[in-house]
Amino acid sequence: MNLVVVSEHPCCRIGLATILKGVDAEATIVEVANVDALIERVGQQGSVDLVLMEGASQIGREMAAISRLQETEGVGSVILLHEQDQPEIVRRYLDMGVQGVVPKTTEAPVLVGAVKLVLSGGRYVPESILSKEGSGFGEPNYSFDAAGLDRLTRRQMDVLKELGRGASNQEIGTQLGIALATVKLHVNAILNTLGVRNRTEAAIIAYKAGLTDLNAQA
Repeated sequence: MNLVVVSEHPCCRIGLATILKGVDAEATIVEVANVDALIERVGQQGSVDLVLMEGASQIGREMAAISRLQETEGVGSVILLHEQDQPEIVRRYLDMGVQGVVPKTTEAPVLVGAVKLVLSGGRYVPESILSKEGSGFGEPNYSFDAAGLDRLTRRQMDVLKELGRGASNQEIGTQLGIALATVKLHVNAILNTLGVRNRTEAAIIAYKAGLTDLNAQA
């Protein structure tokens, strides 16, 4: 198992790497200063199973870094160690494909548990964030346009069903047998055709249209 810690602060990298030793004593843990170094390492030495990234002080920088990781072949799950706890911001990161958002105030054992959960295929959002009121976790106020569904191709409908189940791009690609880049193209086309802002809103449409039965999921 290959785990990577990304932080521009050397002491933070050392601390996080030490904590990650509690995930798997046999895991290979690598420390890098930034996303550029991580991408270079993946290109030279192969894939990584999980990236634990310390968030930047600016949200725009965080989003740019996450986007680059999602576009890089060989990068597995991503957990963001974040200093903010606004639900709408957390939801935005999850929409971008992050598998976990962990506050920097989290205790080490909880962080280890979050990493184990993500490695097992789950997603981690702390209860303290889920319990907060915020428009980012509410159902968006927009009308359901069934005509938009009629404009989707058969493959786009397949992708939409998977979005409704909360699947990540990588999970959709595996389930449907298509490349990650192709999945991203389909997702963008779905969002544009349905006139929604993100994959969460597309998932709600899938549910309202009866494409996804959430109760049937294990």
